[in-house]
Amino acid sequence: MLFEGDRIAADVYLKTIAGRFYVYVLCRPDGRPFYVGKGLNRRVLEHEAEARRNHPVGEANPFKCNVIRKILRDGGEVIYRIDTIYDPAEQQACLEREALLIKTHGRLHEGGCLTNLAGGLGNLSGAAPHSLARHADTLSGEPKDNPERAILNRFLQGIGPVGSVPVKPIDQITRILPTTPHPQPRSPTPRCAYALIASASASGQQLVPGVVLPRAFSYQGVAAIIENGVSRDILKAGMASLVAASNPAGEAYMLSEANIAILSRLVGREALSERGLL
Repeated sequence: MLFEGDRIAADVYLKTIAGRFYVYVLCRPDGRPFYVGKGLNRRVLEHEAEARRNHPVGEANPFKCNVIRKILRDGGEVIYRIDTIYDPAEQQACLEREALLIKTHGRLHEGGCLTNLAGGLGNLSGAAPHSLARHADTLSGEPKDNPERAILNRFLQGIGPVGSVPVKPIDQITRILPTTPHPQPRSPTPRCAYALIASASASGQQLVPGVVLPRAFSYQGVAAIIENGVSRDILKAGMASLVAASNPAGEAYMLSEANIAILSRLVGREALSERGLL
């Protein structure tokens, strides 16, 4: 590690390495890393600036921004680390170091501490393990012929592994139905929990009693919606209360303290806190 300090000190240090690539680590006030990246010039400082703008719809990685907002909300400061520096001709080595640090610390859905969605090497490693079969690609992987589905699948797999992603591009659902509780008994499941977490993360909301999470939201420019069946299961399993709307795409879910406790049980309170949701 070549440098560690707050935002002001980092700004000063970056001027001494202008024009060179570097691998950086964003850390919580207690020193635990939560994001690793490759930068040039002031890149490492742009994440905090993005989080301070608090425009979740345009955020490429809401998990990272939510953690930054939580740190600032609690009166803390992001700790900046510059791990290594590289000349312009050494970009590949820079990418490899970034990927190694991500693998070493691990991403949240892998049991690690990082909010990174991809594993480095120019995002070539994907967001999470998934089958190479075309059908599985469509359900949970990153289908090359459906970029909007790929973006949402990567987002959800960054929360937790699912065989079929519960959030779909809104224009790829033939008919969006009003949500009514499923007629058969349903128990709370991680898949339903991930759908609610995705909505909270993408809309930049904390999980506090009374929070209202939209069924439809936007992530990286993709208009998304929690699919019909999952929405019904959420209600039937008692994971949220429905805020009805004349247009089903305008529906929302209100969470009580008991609902949030269910999410904490399914996903883990620490995992929710690590994503800046608690």
